Amino acid sequence: MDTTEEIKSRLDIVDLVADYLTLKTAGSGAFKACCPFHQEKTPSFYVSRNRQSWHCFGCDQGGDHFTFVEKMEGMEFREALEFLAQKTGVELPKFDGEKMTRKKRLVEVNDLATKYFRSALANLPQAEQARAYLDRRGVDGLTRDLFKLGYAPDSWSALVDALAKKGVTSDEMLEAGLVGRSDRGGVYDRFRDRLMFPIADVHGNIVGFTGRILHDEKKEAKYMNTPETALYRKSAVLYGLEKAKGEIRQQDLAVIVEGNMDVLSSHQFGVSNVVASSGTALTVEQLGLLRRFSNNLAIAFDQDAAGTAATVRGLDLARAQDFSIKIITLPPEGGKDPDEAVHKDPQIWKDAIKNAVGIMEWIYRQAFKNRRTDLPEDKKEIAKDVLPEIRRIADPIERDHWIKKLSHDLGASEAALIEAMGRRFGPGTGQPARPFADPSRTPPAQPPRPGNQDHEREKRIFAALLAKEEGFLFAMNELGLRPADFFDPELGGLYESLCAAYHDVHSLESPPRFSAGGTVRLPPALSESQTKIFNTLAILAEREFEEGGIEAIKNELRKGLEVLRSQHGARERRLLEEEMRMAERQGDTARIAELMKRFADLQ
Repeated sequence: MDTTEEIKSRLDIVDLVADYLTLKTAGSGAFKACCPFHQEKTPSFYVSRNRQSWHCFGCDQGGDHFTFVEKMEGMEFREALEFLAQKTGVELPKFDGEKMTRKKRLVEVNDLATKYFRSALANLPQAEQARAYLDRRGVDGLTRDLFKLGYAPDSWSALVDALAKKGVTSDEMLEAGLVGRSDRGGVYDRFRDRLMFPIADVHGNIVGFTGRILHDEKKEAKYMNTPETALYRKSAVLYGLEKAKGEIRQQDLAVIVEGNMDVLSSHQFGVSNVVASSGTALTVEQLGLLRRFSNNLAIAFDQDAAGTAATVRGLDLARAQDFSIKIITLPPEGGKDPDEAVHKDPQIWKDAIKNAVGIMEWIYRQAFKNRRTDLPEDKKEIAKDVLPEIRRIADPIERDHWIKKLSHDLGASEAALIEAMGRRFGPGTGQPARPFADPSRTPPAQPPRPGNQDHEREKRIFAALLAKEEGFLFAMNELGLRPADFFDPELGGLYESLCAAYHDVHSLESPPRFSAGGTVRLPPALSESQTKIFNTLAILAEREFEEGGIEAIKNELRKGLEVLRSQHGARERRLLEEEMRMAERQGDTARIAELMKRFADLQ
């Protein structure tokens, strides 16, 4: 038994999911809840004890123990494996153990430093200035505790001495980035007289710190970060993500702000899907973290004139990775940033997020800001800002919309704008459709695609097949169900694999063991995609057919297959009719005769 199977054998998936969700019984061995991965009022999330799998019929996601933990915790597979191994007491094979042990020790060191800074903020007299600063900024006690805010005393060795008493060595402090090395070989506190913001990874482990000075007149950097360490890389963390990830998943939207205080204020006033980029362009690592929870981003970056170009450049990577991006603009009464807006009125900030616009609309508005369309130079500058973005649009209809809008608003002809775009920026993104290699030939007719209702019917028929082994035999032997009867090629291929498994011993009189508790079990040697489809439909079978008995299943299969074959016939007749019209246009009498015979055979 491999490691993953051993973990599954020790942990019932129902017990695992119940640690996160309130489950209600939905049949023998089946449970349901509202899905944690999308918003819904009626439960469509099902967990099967018999199958040891889960599936949501609302957002069409599902899987096993590992996929559930990956999605709930925002983990990669290896992280989920370690998480579940620790939960079940399964020992994993050696995996760079020395490196992992070192990292865990540094997390412990950072945790001790966090506790020290928090205690200093709460108790030291010299921390009064830090407490007063937080009071002025409206940060309440609950938010201070939630984000583990602290204070680094104005001392060269306060933290060094405190950690040394806890058994932390100077080398460990250096590795964690908490101290610097003096010319005499000793170490000193890196952070002094600063408000401390612990920075956590996506799982809540403290990996570094940001320290803010409390006297702006000091000739020091306002913010100081932990240097790059084995734990901390600025490009690979987002401030507040460990607290925001659940709400980001629920809302299917990540709101990205610049500063830590923007995050604190947003969370304090009930907007919890907010993280901070710390004023830098989003990186590949940060986007990878966000993609675990949502593909939708709403950005509240600096929106003054100087910041416009930087904002667009900073989003190029996200745009290239197909994130859906909107830009948040605060109204004039909202102040300069989300922190100020939310303290004036939380609804201002909530409305600004709700009213965020697509990036093209935002760029368009910014281009016209403080410019006059009756001045030729301003018109040129507007076109200079907008045309490169229009050129990036792949869809020709959307591209045409923006050209027409710009033409109208500038009072310039579409031809002039298109000429300017081509001359200044080169050929556009959109390309005309390519003709067929031989213009005299007509492309073959394509069969009509099934609608969503047809696809749902096919899935229901397949679920009925899996509900009882007797039903599977009835469909295969008495109804003569074939893989080709399914319009969906994935369902047809899965049915073919099930039939092959059933014929393993070359005789239906003595089939291999094919069921568990009367239901069709998952056969070996299925592909990953087939296994996913099988598990999804098996849970659907439990939900829909557990109570009805075998006769209800047979009736479902009989009626469903009758509709399926009728639709196949109708599709094939429409396809033949289209091919006959093509043959007539081309004067291909032999082809017409062949198609007429096939059409007659269908009647």
